[in-house]
Amino acid sequence: MSTKITQDILESYVFCKYKGYLQWAGEHGQLSDYAMFLTRSRDEVRHTAMAKMLAQHHQDRVVRGLLLTTAVLRQGPLFVLEARVEDGPFCLTLDGLKQVPGVSTLGAFHYIPMLFAEGRQIRGEQRFLLELYGLLLSRLQGRLPDSGIIWHGQACQATKVRLSSELRRAAQCLRDVQEMATATTPPPLILNAHCQVCEFRQRCHDQAMREDHLSLLRGMSEKEIKQYSKKGIFTVTQLAHTFRPRRQGKRATPPTQRHHHALQALAIRDQRIYVHGTPQLPHSPVRIYLDIESNPEAGFVYLIGLITVAHGVETASSFWADHPGQELDIFEQFVAAVTRHANVIVFCYGGYERAFLTRMRKVTKHPQLVDTILNAMVNILGLIYTQVYFPTYSNGLKDIGHYLGCSWTDPEASGLQSIAWRMQWEATHGAEWKQKLLTYNLEDCAGLQQVTEVLETIITRASAAPLPRPDEPNSPPITFLQDLEKLSNFHTWGKVPFVHPDYEYINNCAYFDYQRERVYVRTSKTLRKRKTGKKKSPNRSLRASHDLVIVAAQCPTCQSTDLMHGVKKPVQTPKPRVKRAFDLVLTPSGIKRRILASRTSVHQCRTCGAEFVPDEHERLDRHGHGLKSWAMFQHVAYRVSLETIPKMAEEFFGIRIFRYEMHLLKALMAHYYATASQQLLQHILSGQLLHIDETEVKLQRGKGYVWVFTNLEAVVYMYRPSREGDFLRELLKDFHGVVVSDFYAAYDALGCPQQKCLIHLMRDINQELLAHPYDDELKAITHPFGGMLRAVIDTIDQHGLQQKYLVKHHNETTHFFRSLTAQSFHSEAAEALRARLLKYQDKLFTFLHYDGVPWNNNNAEHAIKQFAYYREHTPGMLREQGLRDYLVLLSLCQTCRYRGVSFLHFLLSQARDVDTFCERPHQKRPSPLIELYPEGFSHPYLVHHKKLAQRTSISQSKSKTETSSSEGSPERRSAHELSAPV
Repeated sequence: MSTKITQDILESYVFCKYKGYLQWAGEHGQLSDYAMFLTRSRDEVRHTAMAKMLAQHHQDRVVRGLLLTTAVLRQGPLFVLEARVEDGPFCLTLDGLKQVPGVSTLGAFHYIPMLFAEGRQIRGEQRFLLELYGLLLSRLQGRLPDSGIIWHGQACQATKVRLSSELRRAAQCLRDVQEMATATTPPPLILNAHCQVCEFRQRCHDQAMREDHLSLLRGMSEKEIKQYSKKGIFTVTQLAHTFRPRRQGKRATPPTQRHHHALQALAIRDQRIYVHGTPQLPHSPVRIYLDIESNPEAGFVYLIGLITVAHGVETASSFWADHPGQELDIFEQFVAAVTRHANVIVFCYGGYERAFLTRMRKVTKHPQLVDTILNAMVNILGLIYTQVYFPTYSNGLKDIGHYLGCSWTDPEASGLQSIAWRMQWEATHGAEWKQKLLTYNLEDCAGLQQVTEVLETIITRASAAPLPRPDEPNSPPITFLQDLEKLSNFHTWGKVPFVHPDYEYINNCAYFDYQRERVYVRTSKTLRKRKTGKKKSPNRSLRASHDLVIVAAQCPTCQSTDLMHGVKKPVQTPKPRVKRAFDLVLTPSGIKRRILASRTSVHQCRTCGAEFVPDEHERLDRHGHGLKSWAMFQHVAYRVSLETIPKMAEEFFGIRIFRYEMHLLKALMAHYYATASQQLLQHILSGQLLHIDETEVKLQRGKGYVWVFTNLEAVVYMYRPSREGDFLRELLKDFHGVVVSDFYAAYDALGCPQQKCLIHLMRDINQELLAHPYDDELKAITHPFGGMLRAVIDTIDQHGLQQKYLVKHHNETTHFFRSLTAQSFHSEAAEALRARLLKYQDKLFTFLHYDGVPWNNNNAEHAIKQFAYYREHTPGMLREQGLRDYLVLLSLCQTCRYRGVSFLHFLLSQARDVDTFCERPHQKRPSPLIELYPEGFSHPYLVHHKKLAQRTSISQSKSKTETSSSEGSPERRSAHELSAPV
């Protein structure tokens, strides 16, 4: 067991905590060929970089192998190579230091760390190692370096890397390494991407298999594993029990590219192939299975292999490049081999092949042929990732291929091993290494072919029959999730897909309405009488209470007043003569129905000869403002559906309203009160307080977000297609008050003072305490914060939101955040809460310095909750325009509630200014007898509405003239009273 923490132990700990512990404990494993190749490559980079530094500078400016102290650094060497650092348990050998200008305790200069890396690309772990070395270096020179240098790649390129100014993560890592050296138990084992090159890979894999650890599932991050562990799920078998097949709704959103780890675990537990959804593969008589081998360090493809199956004939081809200069040559050979076939499909496994073709398209002489190949490419891995779950721990070609019976000549064959073989060939040019690579490449193509054929079998079985399919002999067990859904939810609503057409015909004859109208009516006298009875529209049989005659005053074409009335029109193009409008008159004692019969005739101008019908008659609104107000009050205030309101109107008042007319009524009312909603928004933005919140809403096509802006007196709802908050900066550019909001990041960019909702914060803190009940460090933060906040709330309960009483808590909050800045924690939950509190320390207690600013966002939450109630009953049923109209009316409804006035009375008053109505809530405007559609108003339902009104008017004009006299004596107004434009 090592007593000192060396550079190797620290580096291993950064890549994998468990590997760092094993190395500290003195364990040794077996290095793979690829790991030894990386070690040699790193040594080559080190030697090359040192040679460059020695060649460019005098040897006196470059020192090696010194123990770093402040005194040594003050001597000012330009480069310090292989420098040793001893700091407590750490005994590290840094790759190098470089002197750069900048004031420090050493003088007018300081040092930045250097690191030698073997890869062409710089990884995040290497950047973090530079930060660790910079932190140790800052203790000697009194300054944290703001950058570092990484020498990397075969070209030994020097790249300057900017270091983070936040030392907390690096300091926490150094403390964790020190605690590991004194701990009696190892850190938890979690397999990760570094396992492929780790010397302990087999040992850790065997241990994970014994524990059935979740990290066996490739692609599951450490964060996800910790989240499952909080729920008590630690093994793959436990995770398998959490998957539940769910049936999608009729208006379900399109499937996303999501991989279900629980379903992968279920496939491993049951040793079955689970199919999620309906996978699709194109068909063609010519298929090519493509696989590419490359050297990532040199950055070029040296081997292209493919298996071509054309009309039952299978051919294997390989294209080999000795050096990067031959890459384009083998690519042209590959393009020629593929494009000689017509209607070809090229299968690959992963996105590397497509990326290679896209890169080579820029340098080839035949980009059109490359486009043809790109359009014909099919990524099998993308299909497997989302829809097909094999009983393997990863979706790698080797794992799935081994499960399906494929084999590779070399049992250690892998992508990393092929890189080591290529390096061996480049060093020796031995034929055996080249043959290894050619064989491995074609075996990958054969494995891809086998996997593709199994997928075709799965797709064939999926489309064969809609019922559960038994497993075929000598084939892998396959289960379709859609079958499980049908078995678990057998009794479902919807159309049943019958296999036999006779069964479908019999089922259609068993519907309730069909039997009552076609079968039971033959034996039931009651039903037969109801069936044969003459059906009349209830609206036509109602007696009119007002009879109006509309006469135009002037010609709309030439503005002449010399008109002739009663011109007869051809039968082919009849014009409406009579229209009916329906309205409700609400009084303190009840509701009265009012029916208006509007009559007119075709007019002809004696001056220009134009024939027309008065515009007032054409634009006559079928429903009065009172009826629309009653309907929208029911819909908005009490959330009565638009399907129920027509039934209520016919049952209570005898007025039939069609369903599409309800959408038209909502649009007309929203159009009428659009200016009132804009006035409310301007009223809110001109104040000193603004509450903001947002929530998601599902539409018939896609989804959107509803935003709410409110203060203590007014509410405005606004629809946005996305959650992006860029529009807030333009909307609030003239707002100078305080914004109260939650912790959504879009609000952070606002320039005005902000108060974050402390209720949101308290709920999150409470959830963390429930998730970590034994975390003492977390309690060390939450306990004093809760006591401090409680004292503030007591002051608010006693004196209200007054700045002169609340400002006394400013010193207490400042002291709390100052002490929190100086602390550091080992617990992840405590450290995350600490970072969050410090990030928003200037926005958590803003209300202490203002009058009337709440410390929570309850006003916006209460307003958004009113929309949430409506959203629960309309999932996926809303359209964007209909939602916008509803939000206009909901804004007025909630504003009336905030101000304590009746929303119904506001609608009936026909006022468009809420402030004016609140001053005189009982004053009513005289309701006009005739109401018209607004000029220029357009709505998809208006066309159908006018057609229905036209058909009704024509039918009424053909009725007997005595009908109006038999109705009694309704109020009648002469033609001269309506001769002027209304």
